[in-house]
Amino acid sequence: MLTTRLSARNIAALGFMTFAMYLGAGNLIFPPFLGFQAGEHFLGGMAGFLLTGVGLPALALVMVAIVNGSDNLTAALPRPLATCFWVMVFVVIGPAFVVPRAITVAYQFSFAPFIGDAALIPFSIAFCIATIMFALFPGKLVDTLGKWLTPMLVVILSILAATAFMSPAGEVMSATGPYVNSAFAEGLTQGYMTMDALGSIGFGWIIFRAIRSMGVECPKATAKYTLMAAMMYAVAMVVVYMSLAYIGSTSSNLGSEFTNGGEILTAFTFHHFGAFGSVLLGTVMVLACMTTAIGVTTAGSEFYSRTFTKVTYGKSVWVAMVLAGLIANIGLEQLLAITLPVVVALHPIAIALLLIAPVRKKLAPAMVLVAAATALIFGCVDAIHILGRMPEGWDQLFQQYLPLYSYFAGWIVPTIVVIGTGLVVSMMGGLRTEVAVAQG
Repeated sequence: MLTTRLSARNIAALGFMTFAMYLGAGNLIFPPFLGFQAGEHFLGGMAGFLLTGVGLPALALVMVAIVNGSDNLTAALPRPLATCFWVMVFVVIGPAFVVPRAITVAYQFSFAPFIGDAALIPFSIAFCIATIMFALFPGKLVDTLGKWLTPMLVVILSILAATAFMSPAGEVMSATGPYVNSAFAEGLTQGYMTMDALGSIGFGWIIFRAIRSMGVECPKATAKYTLMAAMMYAVAMVVVYMSLAYIGSTSSNLGSEFTNGGEILTAFTFHHFGAFGSVLLGTVMVLACMTTAIGVTTAGSEFYSRTFTKVTYGKSVWVAMVLAGLIANIGLEQLLAITLPVVVALHPIAIALLLIAPVRKKLAPAMVLVAAATALIFGCVDAIHILGRMPEGWDQLFQQYLPLYSYFAGWIVPTIVVIGTGLVVSMMGGLRTEVAVAQG
């Protein structure tokens, strides 16, 4: 099959687009606080963080490429269950969780320092309209994100990174808390908690659509360019994360009472740039939040328009952003309390489907369902644990008998055991069939 070969410029734009979709406000806030807590052990902490915070999402994109599209991840599930899973994914990473949070975080770091909460409503309207205008033209998403918005974001982040390395705000501090003796393990946990692997399976819809819009039709070529985008995203994100973590680890002269990475970045930019630093940081946050909002809105709308015959792409974009804007202004905190456990529970299912994808043809459909159900059940256990609502007796029992429970990843071992058992059973069944045929 003949296929279009992408130019180096288009490949770079595709990589920039992928990077921009992942680089949300949460991704900017996690690493500085990790560096602040890890201190002289920040390299060990970041090694763990990068393994799960970058490696896991990149692996997810690789699996999406291998199965030739995100929708094929759920091919082994009954159609109603697969549709239900995707609807829940795009609701929580869209108007019910990620986008409202993006709106409020963007406002908190841009206008709130100057005028408080007085302009949240007009800001939300402007943010949503801008996102809608970009998202309504998915065929131009590579140009929008990869060739315009992301380069602006990269330039500003480069200024902050160069400033941090050339003129750190203090000496590297001493490690605190769990980073004193187990920096790598704590970094693994924090990277896992970014939940970016869940975003990967959603962004896979956009990346495949973007590549196809450039004239690439061959599945192998599409997979190749998806892998290239994943590699570019991973390299760029590692550089950004390491720079931000270094800012946190060398913030001894900025204060000692920080409670999150946003406070550290605010103090750092003000220390070096004064009031202009607040503008600089606000610009970074608005761009990062908007690129993520565009990405998840586009991905969800692509899914809805392809799955439900009466839903058009344009209407889906408008409905998603109107809901996100309303939630950001009237009920974000209450909704986050509800949706966070859902996000935590969905994440294991998404990773389980990624693990199953390469071997799904060797597994019986019943075993795929059992594996997904196992991931869901133990994912709910982790969600209850994260929220601090696990009964004391059960908590002690899980601490003693459930591997990785203390790292909020108790679902991993049971799910892998189920998948492995399913493969063994399938292989034994295949051998029995071959023996029966030979004897017959």
